Amino acid sequence: MKKLLIIAVLAIATTSSFAQDRIAFGLKTGFNSTKIKLSDIPDNETIKNEANNGFLFGAYGRLRLFGNLTFQPELYYAKKQSDISVVLVEGQPKESFDVTFHTWDIPLLVNIRLLDLKVASVYGVAGPVASFNANTKTDLPGYEDVDSANWTFQAGAGVEFWRLTADVRYEWGMKDISKVDIGQKTNVLTFAVGFKLFGI
Repeated sequence: MKKLLIIAVLAIATTSSFAQDRIAFGLKTGFNSTKIKLSDIPDNETIKNEANNGFLFGAYGRLRLFGNLTFQPELYYAKKQSDISVVLVEGQPKESFDVTFHTWDIPLLVNIRLLDLKVASVYGVAGPVASFNANTKTDLPGYEDVDSANWTFQAGAGVEFWRLTADVRYEWGMKDISKVDIGQKTNVLTFAVGFKLFGI
């Protein structure tokens, strides 16, 4: 019995050590700037959009694959805002509408270390993002019917020092976010910092 207990303890310790060499987990937070890209604006309508600021917070994980290549899934809650101005009645001033999205985002990223400076390292990330709409607030006509899920693509670069990370990413919308026929996709610029709790 004692031998079995010792073997079990050694097995758990070995597995834990192996996992620590291959995986990591941390927290992240930051802010974003979102702009809705309007590519199919109907004729004779004046519509303009401007970026607005939001925030995000969540967590990330890492699984070392081989060499400098790592799989980095994330989960975070994000508030994204954009301003849209439109002339609803010809000859009248533009009316401005704030469009606010609250989403749960799941980036599935590849992280590659580009430069190792011993005290810090530079990395690049890229991959698809599954985005799930939690809530939408706007008084812009037609935006009540927002898709519950969307796909985007992220790419960017960052710096890692000790347990801290800081990166900047750009996110391209891959499909329209609502049923309004103006070709609306979300383009998001994100700045985020992270703190690694344990792991590689």
